[in-house]
Amino acid sequence: MPSIQSPNTSQLPAALQQAYRAALYRVDAEGAVSQTLRVGERSNWLHQQLSQRSTPAACYLTACNPWGAVLSDAANAERMTALRQALDSNGWQYLNGCGQDAANQWREDSLLIWGMDAATALLWGQQWEQNAVLWSAADAVPQLLWLR
Repeated sequence: MPSIQSPNTSQLPAALQQAYRAALYRVDAEGAVSQTLRVGERSNWLHQQLSQRSTPAACYLTACNPWGAVLSDAANAERMTALRQALDSNGWQYLNGCGQDAANQWREDSLLIWGMDAATALLWGQQWEQNAVLWSAADAVPQLLWLR
């Protein structure tokens, strides 16, 4: 398992880093239209949710495609089930979501987890073998925290 060096830099190829920055991080909002989070863009919906939940942060995480290695749909579904079970057993609240590119050629089931600080988000991202996690403080401006 690689060590976490700096969440602000990455050793991944520039094109892959750009793909993460350009991705659409969709959230299935409870009783509302799905929301889309984007790197570096303030989300009024996320700001409202963080305020209502009295939580200072949120993390967008997937268990799919560890370290960027493409797995089968079935294998990714198993990993997502395991991630949900791990979050449930640790008392985390979350919403379902799906990360995708603008052309919808790539999709990964994901979760928006309430109340997860940056250090904890990095640990969970590393545990689930991800290249990066999307994280937001109370300012509701999502940013990428790099793991590789």
